[in-house]
Amino acid sequence: MIAGLGPLEAAVMEVLWRAPGPLPVRGVLEGLTDHEVAYTTASTVLENLRRKGWVDRERTGRLWFYRPRRDRSTHAAEVMHEALAGSRDSEATLLRFVDAMRPEEVRALRALLADLPDEEGR
Repeated sequence: MIAGLGPLEAAVMEVLWRAPGPLPVRGVLEGLTDHEVAYTTASTVLENLRRKGWVDRERTGRLWFYRPRRDRSTHAAEVMHEALAGSRDSEATLLRFVDAMRPEEVRALRALLADLPDEEGR
């Protein structure tokens, strides 16, 4: 589930995130394999997502094509940052987060941190 979105909105975002490029309403419908949704419902959901700032649209001919405003990784990073910013003790929050990570995620985090310059820029 994606915070702030209903189940169908979240499913539509998943379809758009998986797509190689912008999709028309019909393309989104084809990607919603777990939902029986009318064309007008999908169109309304996409417009709601546009008004909420989740997607952009572009007209090509007679069709609107929709694309996510940010990729899934960027969204996840924003959610993580909000959680950290909302914590009273960010160090404890980070520790609990890292403690819950799988070993391969910890290795990836260590490698990413090793590549960051230190406070002197080295």
